[in-house]
Amino acid sequence: MKRVIGVLTALLVLGGLAFAVLNRGKDDPEGGGVVTVTGTVGSEKGAFFADQRVKDALRARGLVVNTQSAGSWQMSELKDDKLDFVFPASQQPAEAIKAKHNLKSTPTRPFYSPLVIVAHKSTADVLRDNNLAHQDDASKVWTFAMDDFLKGIDTNRTWQQLPKPPEKPGDLSGSIFLTTTNPETSSSGALYVAMVSFLLNNKQVVTDPASVPPPGGTLTAAVTRQGVMKNSTEEPFMDFVSNNGRPLVLAYESQALELMLKQKAPTDMVMLYPDTTVLSDHTIVGLTDNGQKLADALADDPKLRELEITFGFRPSGAAGAQAFADQLRELRKGQAEPLFAFAPDLGAAKVSQATVPTPEIMTRLIETTKKR
Repeated sequence: MKRVIGVLTALLVLGGLAFAVLNRGKDDPEGGGVVTVTGTVGSEKGAFFADQRVKDALRARGLVVNTQSAGSWQMSELKDDKLDFVFPASQQPAEAIKAKHNLKSTPTRPFYSPLVIVAHKSTADVLRDNNLAHQDDASKVWTFAMDDFLKGIDTNRTWQQLPKPPEKPGDLSGSIFLTTTNPETSSSGALYVAMVSFLLNNKQVVTDPASVPPPGGTLTAAVTRQGVMKNSTEEPFMDFVSNNGRPLVLAYESQALELMLKQKAPTDMVMLYPDTTVLSDHTIVGLTDNGQKLADALADDPKLRELEITFGFRPSGAAGAQAFADQLRELRKGQAEPLFAFAPDLGAAKVSQATVPTPEIMTRLIETTKKR
């Protein structure tokens, strides 16, 4: 149990614990008041910090940023005291890190991303034909019926048992399930457990041990029916992109939007929003003054906020939501129309948001999924 709390307590753990520390807060050798800031980030943000445009924007704020990846809950276990910041993919591990370091400042959430499902168009059509998915006529946004999906999990429903089964089964055979990552080691897998537990608890967050679903039930089946699970959100997503993955893959909206903007998404890819989803809150903890400077820059620098959207992240705040919608539409000009539309306003798209339980309850939920 103690190991699960440390490694997971639920939510997120996005990669291996590779991590190095270099030049914490040292003056830039070229002068000009630039400092080097070092920290750990979830692997899903690696490409953002590696982008030259991001590096240039950070340097304009007097910062050179060195990063290595670590799992979000593993970040709280790192014993090196030479870090300027840690940047997990959720508020919960950020708060745990704050408590561990006795920090007074509030961790900063510069951007976030909802969980979505990616599928091929032919698969989405089968889901729609069987009332498991819906596409809005006006907005073209796809949604996925989580309650009806979970009813099928209870009965181990297969693709062939649908009222309107696929005419050409192909990869659509066997049980219908969502492919996620391992909830013990990965953010999106743990958030999936939070989402399912919320739905099974009459759409209320699980707040006490008595409300944790029993072992061997729907929650267990939703996880174990997948078989072997990957440890990084990027792995099943890129398997899907390379046409080697499973039919329904849970991912971050930012992953799909980034590929769309780079015109690298599969031409038949559809993005569906679970009609009850979970937000992944990317929350940075400044451990030093220079680390806090980075947090402030990511939250308020106009150029950096534009670049965050380029990588599919939603900047926090009301102004961020509007900027996200406007900039994505502008970036899309001149591109071929994709098969999926994004939902700038999740509420308007009739997408509800589940609340994530406390780390202690999440630990119990994940333990439950391991018991048959």
